[in-house]
Amino acid sequence: MSAPLIRIEGLHFAYPSWRAGMATPPALRDIHLSVAAGECVAIMGASGSGKSTLCLALNGLVPHATGGTFRGDVWVGSHNTRTTPVAALATQVGLVFQEAEHQLCTMSVEDEVAFGLENLGLPADEIEQRITWALEVVGLNSLRRHPPAQLSGGQQQRLALASVLAMQPAVLVLDEPTGGLDPCGRQGVLAVLAALQRQGATILMATQDAEAVAALADRVVVLHAGAIVMEGTPRAVFGQVACLHALGVAVPQLCELSAQLGSPTPWLTLAEATQALQTRLAPTHNGESTGRSPVPGDASAAGGEGATVRLEDVWYRYPGGVQALRAVDLRMEAGDYIALIGANGCGKSTLARHISGLLRPQRGRVVVLGQDTRQTPPGALARYVGHVFQNPDHQIFAPTVWEEVAFGPRNLGWDAATVRQRVAAALERFQLDHLAEVPPATLSFGARRRVTLAAVEAMQPQVLVLDEPTTGLDRALTECLMAWLAECHAAGRTLVFITHDMPRAVLAPRCVVLQEGTVALDAPTTEVFSRTEDLARAGLMPPSIVALGLQLGLRPPPLTVADFCRRLRANAAPPSSQA
Repeated sequence: MSAPLIRIEGLHFAYPSWRAGMATPPALRDIHLSVAAGECVAIMGASGSGKSTLCLALNGLVPHATGGTFRGDVWVGSHNTRTTPVAALATQVGLVFQEAEHQLCTMSVEDEVAFGLENLGLPADEIEQRITWALEVVGLNSLRRHPPAQLSGGQQQRLALASVLAMQPAVLVLDEPTGGLDPCGRQGVLAVLAALQRQGATILMATQDAEAVAALADRVVVLHAGAIVMEGTPRAVFGQVACLHALGVAVPQLCELSAQLGSPTPWLTLAEATQALQTRLAPTHNGESTGRSPVPGDASAAGGEGATVRLEDVWYRYPGGVQALRAVDLRMEAGDYIALIGANGCGKSTLARHISGLLRPQRGRVVVLGQDTRQTPPGALARYVGHVFQNPDHQIFAPTVWEEVAFGPRNLGWDAATVRQRVAAALERFQLDHLAEVPPATLSFGARRRVTLAAVEAMQPQVLVLDEPTTGLDRALTECLMAWLAECHAAGRTLVFITHDMPRAVLAPRCVVLQEGTVALDAPTTEVFSRTEDLARAGLMPPSIVALGLQLGLRPPPLTVADFCRRLRANAAPPSSQA
């Protein structure tokens, strides 16, 4: 048997302390791991379990760029990362960061992809061929001349991936490669990675995306508190649903369903689940009514002058960029809970910035709680509208987590006792109380995300605009977030939940689909997710549990695993009369 391409032997690492004289807990503890050439290994674990640190150790950024306490060895081929310069390792190991924006440094999309190729000294014609191929793979060829800073978060993620793919390294290390991608874009990236693996690429993928792991990985390694606690094939690991839930690790919806229904073998694919369940369902009528057909603007039509939020014929084009919004009409009543979904670059974040007053329409108007945003400063709207940005680093600036969360309440003029009470409650709600005195910039991406959520909750705004809030959160923290949103909805607050996380999008009662800057669908969520062809045109796909329901003829489709189990019991075929 040939030697493994990657060998990790006794790896222990702790970051430098942010406070003199204070030791930091190890980020990685006694890691032993071998990866064969051509293998795809998924690294899973709760937020802060060490996934990103392990990725950084594979190309030498840990410890060369980070400092800290490092013991053990990491070998990539014949290169020991402790003694090999990062620049030399970059020719062997391509790394895509979790925060893709931090990886981009040039003035155009094509220059970003060319940067690494030029540093390899490749001929000009080969550079051009690789740029075209890589941008075609990630769906960005039409944006070759665009500045990376003008791309959406998901498009920046695709660009970072393209810049690494173009260099064709022997090892691809991907930190949350599907985070922020729309469902169809995500499927495309997974297909490309599968093709690269068939051609001999070795892939290590740190991710919370259990569905991607089930589709792509040969092996799953689960980290907890910096140590490996589980390892095996996706079917073997995902068969331990209760254990994974206890570790804060997500499980594919079909595996959760198979566990709840008592199947001895977890279902990894739609075909497996369909075959297993067909005989357990009574025949249904595919023509069963779902109520009414969703049409653009349908669900918003009830809103009148008293609506909490009104967008009326809103148009917006970025300077030198694409038309982001086109004739958007949207109304939200007090207490509405809307999932705003669509492909990367369709205008979701732009719409969010209009609601919070950070952008003003170039045509049309936006009215929030009776105030026209064209005449109302964003600071005044911040009393009523809480906006959680797609990238938490665009929001965080204070020296400690406590100061970050206290900033908004203080600026609202609340007294010191109220500020303390609001901050304490928000920190507890998002499990941050033990990090109150820690600088937020030193925290993991998922923890920084929770800081921004706590900072908004402490102000208790009437309208909440959340842009991709589940990105970087593990299963347990995502469930905490969704429970908080349900509480806010029950309390009558108005929620705009922007997401590519389709299993969470279906939890909102109403769904708005943006397509190329305009409202394509606006209707109750069950109706929207029944329209698979319309969703596909918008770059979207239903979550696997909805797809399974539609495949089995359940109309309207169940939206969650629990809902599916209830529907299964209600539609179960009667016992056969034959012996």
